[in-house]
Amino acid sequence: MFWLPARESPLSLSEIEISSIGEKPSHTSLGFFLMPRIFHVTNIRRQHIVQDNLPKAPLRLNILVLLFLLFFMVHGSYGAAFAAQKPSSESYEVGDISFHIDGDTHEDVFRSMMQTLESPARFWTYMYKHVYQKFGAKPEYFDPITFDSDVDRIKKYLSEHGYFHAVVDTALHFFTASHTMTIDISIKENRRSLVDTVKIAGLDSLPEDVFQKIYTGRLVKEKSPFVQNDVDNERARIYRILLNNGYTTATANPISISRYLSTDNLTVMFAFHPGRRYVFGQIEIHFDKGEVQRDIVLRQLDFQPGEIYNEEKKSESEQNLNALGIFESAKIESLTPIDTTNPPMIPMRLVLRTRELQEVSPELLVDNENEAFNTGIGVGYSNRNFYGDARNFSTRLQFRLQSIQDLNWSGAIHNGFNEPSLLARADVQMQMIQPYFFSNKLNASWTVSGDYEKQKYYLLNALRNRIGFTNRFATYTLGFLDWNLERVAVDIKDTTRVSPELFTGTRQKQFNSILTFTLQRDKTNDVFSPTGGFFHTGSIEEAGVIPSLLGSLGGGLPYAQYYKLSFLGRQYFSANEQHTFVWALKLRGGFAKLYNSHNQTPVPPTRKFYAGGSGSVRGWKSRGLSASGSPDEGGNAVIEGNIETRINLFPQGGSFLSINTANFWGVLFVDYGNVWSDVSLVRPRDIAIAAGVGLRYETFVGPLRFDVGLRVYDPNERAGQQWIFEKTLFTHSFSLINFGIGQAF
Repeated sequence: MFWLPARESPLSLSEIEISSIGEKPSHTSLGFFLMPRIFHVTNIRRQHIVQDNLPKAPLRLNILVLLFLLFFMVHGSYGAAFAAQKPSSESYEVGDISFHIDGDTHEDVFRSMMQTLESPARFWTYMYKHVYQKFGAKPEYFDPITFDSDVDRIKKYLSEHGYFHAVVDTALHFFTASHTMTIDISIKENRRSLVDTVKIAGLDSLPEDVFQKIYTGRLVKEKSPFVQNDVDNERARIYRILLNNGYTTATANPISISRYLSTDNLTVMFAFHPGRRYVFGQIEIHFDKGEVQRDIVLRQLDFQPGEIYNEEKKSESEQNLNALGIFESAKIESLTPIDTTNPPMIPMRLVLRTRELQEVSPELLVDNENEAFNTGIGVGYSNRNFYGDARNFSTRLQFRLQSIQDLNWSGAIHNGFNEPSLLARADVQMQMIQPYFFSNKLNASWTVSGDYEKQKYYLLNALRNRIGFTNRFATYTLGFLDWNLERVAVDIKDTTRVSPELFTGTRQKQFNSILTFTLQRDKTNDVFSPTGGFFHTGSIEEAGVIPSLLGSLGGGLPYAQYYKLSFLGRQYFSANEQHTFVWALKLRGGFAKLYNSHNQTPVPPTRKFYAGGSGSVRGWKSRGLSASGSPDEGGNAVIEGNIETRINLFPQGGSFLSINTANFWGVLFVDYGNVWSDVSLVRPRDIAIAAGVGLRYETFVGPLRFDVGLRVYDPNERAGQQWIFEKTLFTHSFSLINFGIGQAF
């Protein structure tokens, strides 16, 4: 411990270095008590401002200042900021916190434990102090009690990870002139203890299958490094296995850990009391509102009376009922166990609230279809119990305007539907879903739809008949099998921009039979704005086999024969525990290939790849990017990727003019990609690059999105003009503004 005695005159040193070594003095002195076990600093010089020496502001300026302060105080947040106490002259703002580690643990692990934080950049603290509190970030001041807790947390972490002989040393550096300070933390981990022996007591009477579940997938193994969290999780894992195998009254003793002085290694012992083994009892169904057939409810359950009681099956059954679509809420309750039967049982009660089974709903549409900003209207009807059996029937009519930010409103008024910049889509759909198809994990659907789409250089109409099956393979994994019969007809307005031979074939009509299998795994942690997890999907598609075997199904219309492979991956992770700094990555790729040299009918336009737009490469408009051929024709190969940094601009924000400033996010992004007419033409030099900035505002329907993208590399420009630095910025470079609802990906 190091201690400075009191002085009669102010300190004249510009810097004081104090290390946490030595002993605390037996007496205390007047002054600022910084940290009991480290040091005392007394009689810090204070600066006093004499009001009479300051120039007096004009009366008009004083009135304006008072009105300014009154405005913010009325709106709530600034009043709190104005009333906040200024830090005393003895407070030291925290500058750099440095770690010096002799060991294997990364610095970020220890830094994440610290509640003592480095002050934000001067710009943000200035905004906080002098402009508006919610637009800035408060400075961080040194608090000895908080820092003492930080050091204790670091020591506890080291102990809980087997570093029982670790040494933690700290050094604090104070700068009295600027009232700032820095912190050095040195950590020497030394030898790490291992788990020498693992013992599990009290489970000898368990059946062999339960015993094997416990000893399979162990988290704590002999000769592995000791981690207290793994030990706790192992105890929870065994206990969960007992609960899922009928032992609902099982108890667990505290974990016993012994350390050998000779080797410094440990013995870990778990002890359990399983108790009696229960089965599911009788099932009682209670409807709070409405009523459906009992068998519809029972078949969604993953358990039956007499089966071994299982908490996971109970939870999954509850999810099955809620996913059925006819219940507002579904809850499964375990009643008081009955021990007088053999085997003992646990009666179950289902509490269900039924939704309105028929519904007509008008719709206001805002979406990002075709990677464009679209708005429209629609109306839908649904019957959630169509002729019983929880069968869902729905029909929907929708109309959308696409890429409305590019619409020439004056031209649309004068030219009507013939205006080239007026892009629109109308569709009608009828669908019937059978939620239980041989099992409660598999459902079937039948969809009939027709749509009419107006693009800049062509009109497209399509009629579809789709039969689909969806199977839940695991909690986060779905599989889709679809068979589409699709008739496509195109009316090309400008053959110089869209070639009939390459787009749909010379007849400009096709009738295709398309089989698609898709596997999807979704472990993102939020539907609208994920901060962690991933989304992966891959699909295999084939067209032409059935017509080639059975003959043309479309009355003599040509059909395409091709196979198509595609994938999409999205990854999200946070750079801090507060999830205010998020990285988002996306990669998409795929290709389609004709496989019959005697049939050159091209891949239908509804199945081609397109690039450019608000969710693609944001320096180009929707369907505005291609490495070969016209972008409006699409392509048969694609590579596309996006990298985003999403930063919460005001994490401590509050209400300002009824707007929650904490909902504002800033985005920096880099996009790359292109489409090619054939996979054999893919070249790295053809990959376009865009970069830019964006703004998000979180709402209950997802974030409102505004992006500005710059073309960093345009492969379609002539040599010497492809890179942004080869052009005059803001004069010959190209930028594009994108709007949308929801994240770009």
